[in-house]
Amino acid sequence: MGFVAGGCALALLPCAASAQTASTLFNFSAKAGIEPYARLILDNAGNLYGDTSTGGKANAKNPYPAGTVFELSPGSGKKGWTETVLYTFLGSSDGSQPTGALLADSKGNLYGTTFLGGTDGDGTVFELTKPKPGKKWKKTTLYSFTGSDGSQPFAGLVADSAGDLFGVTTSGGQFNQGAVFELQAQTFAESVLYSFFGPEGSAPNGGLVIDSSGNLFGTASSSSVSPYAGSVFELSPPQAGQSFWTFNQLHAFTGGADGGSPQGAMVEDSSGNLYGAAFGGSALGNGTLFELSPSAGSPTGYAYQVIFTFDGSAGSNPFGDLALDGSGNLWGSLLNANDVNSSGGLFVVSPPAGGGGWTQATSYLFNSSAGGYSPYAGLTLDGKGNAYGANFSGGSSGVGAVFKFVP
Repeated sequence: MGFVAGGCALALLPCAASAQTASTLFNFSAKAGIEPYARLILDNAGNLYGDTSTGGKANAKNPYPAGTVFELSPGSGKKGWTETVLYTFLGSSDGSQPTGALLADSKGNLYGTTFLGGTDGDGTVFELTKPKPGKKWKKTTLYSFTGSDGSQPFAGLVADSAGDLFGVTTSGGQFNQGAVFELQAQTFAESVLYSFFGPEGSAPNGGLVIDSSGNLFGTASSSSVSPYAGSVFELSPPQAGQSFWTFNQLHAFTGGADGGSPQGAMVEDSSGNLYGAAFGGSALGNGTLFELSPSAGSPTGYAYQVIFTFDGSAGSNPFGDLALDGSGNLWGSLLNANDVNSSGGLFVVSPPAGGGGWTQATSYLFNSSAGGYSPYAGLTLDGKGNAYGANFSGGSSGVGAVFKFVP
């Protein structure tokens, strides 16, 4: 099966430093699902797909709905966006609390994870099969975690060219510190590629990045050395004659000036450089953006550097997945802001020009609950210089909203 990117991060227009707006496209409600954590994905027709961590329409069969997968379709003229709930989770063995970004294959089928539920309550991997017109989407549980093979997957999935699925769990594994797993295409048999044991990292919350050689890159949000530090890691596929994947710690955060506690997925550029966000660290604990560049002279094969430090004046503490546009700008969301509600915000940070450093080209703060706040999810980019995201809270019902950001 062929997989497509989770968002259309194509070449974008240059970012402006003013006149930025964030407009609400949709307000969630109990029936529509509530409290979205995950980054949205965008198809070629301009439809958005995502999930909510709880809520959904209750009925006799499902009195306590446990989250949804939804589609948002743009309207024409004055007609607004329309939400279609593709699936409402039943909880228990069916799965509950989907919190990771969805993954779409070339046929439009969707793949994702639930943080809880399944046969042992440790979370699941699921597929939603795209139906023929007029039919309903079909949900299939591909795998239920049991604890020793991983537990509580918070992030979504990535796929290789063969259709194998890869992801992380925040806990479980051999040492109950989290794991990296693989589900084989077709059979969906699960293998634990690596179990974290603490000093090298633990509790991976952010999704993986996979390169053209099948190497996996990710972050651990914590470690047994420092609970607010974490690490960046690489897992390389088995070489000829081997059966095991090779773990390589690319950077161990200190929680200081280099950052700490990375929460979202990194992004990779065409030169193999990795960019990520650390929720904490820096002199004031406001968070950083970092780069890992291939380096033959480094013991790990990568050189680490902080490229931007948030000072708090235009928001702080990056949380969700990063996005990279065709001009090399990094886009993301901030959990905190210097307003009375600490509503969070959005940022665009641009690469060096004329010998200078990285600069914050655009910032936007959510200062009103009416438009939503707490953008945990990160941003998804289209090809026109716009970004889409979801707020966990606020909106007209106070349970989250989807927005469009025009810098």
